[in-house]
Amino acid sequence: MSTTVLLHSIGFGLTTAAVVAIGAMGFTLQLGVTNVLNLSFGNVMTVGAFASLIVEHWHLGLAATIIAAPLAGAVVTFVLARTLFATYARRRGGAFDLLMVTLAVGLIIQYGIDALAHLQVFQFSFPSGATLNVGPFVFTVLSLALIAFAAIVLAALLAALHLTRMGKALRALSVDPKLARACGVPMRKLVNLTWIVSGALAGLAGLVYVTNSLTVDAGSGLDFLVLVIAAAMLGGAGSPAGAVVAALVVGVASEVVAAVGGSYYSQAAGLAILALVLVLRPAARTLSGTGRDDVTI
Repeated sequence: MSTTVLLHSIGFGLTTAAVVAIGAMGFTLQLGVTNVLNLSFGNVMTVGAFASLIVEHWHLGLAATIIAAPLAGAVVTFVLARTLFATYARRRGGAFDLLMVTLAVGLIIQYGIDALAHLQVFQFSFPSGATLNVGPFVFTVLSLALIAFAAIVLAALLAALHLTRMGKALRALSVDPKLARACGVPMRKLVNLTWIVSGALAGLAGLVYVTNSLTVDAGSGLDFLVLVIAAAMLGGAGSPAGAVVAALVVGVASEVVAAVGGSYYSQAAGLAILALVLVLRPAARTLSGTGRDDVTI
């Protein structure tokens, strides 16, 4: 592979990392607080992307198109959490039981969208802007905007977690739910907030993905789920900053591998990174890394 191709693939990897990072921040927040490894997260990304697509087709304006994705993701995630997931948790369902439930939910969402969309692939029109040379890398204006947007989301999330009383309570809840409950932390309120924020980030990640790919179908979110999970596990459950750093590794690695062997190998890169994480970081096998099997819903 030539140096030019390598540098271009790294540039593409930075854009991919921005998409993965937004999803991984939501996924790691959700996992760290609730201990639910939600395999329907990628399908919620798809729901967010389709919500924006519908609003775009209705010509309701750019602002409505952008807001539709996180709003749809937050609503779908919250409804699932407070109904189906909560029902299984009340029946003393552990983390593995809910893992299977989320897998089933994800399949239902995917095939439901397939049935409604008649297996079509839809075009998503979003201006990419001019092509710019930034050092040895080549970006579009849209790519740079996505990278900047991911940085803004990270800064906002870190500020909320570290500079607000609710954020500090949320971090305490993710470390030791029983101790947090004993100290009077408003568990229900914080867990609801976690589902809403993480769902909004999932929907937002779906929108960011389709603005980059410019196509959307029932499996769009699943295309990035492996990379999102790999970044979340590599960065550490409950650590948005770690998820973003890991997303850089995952995004660049997937694009470099795709440049060498073809685009269909990018998922293999994500799976390889996830496998390495599970081997080198045994705590990642326990979902939240705390060794507990209980869930907080």
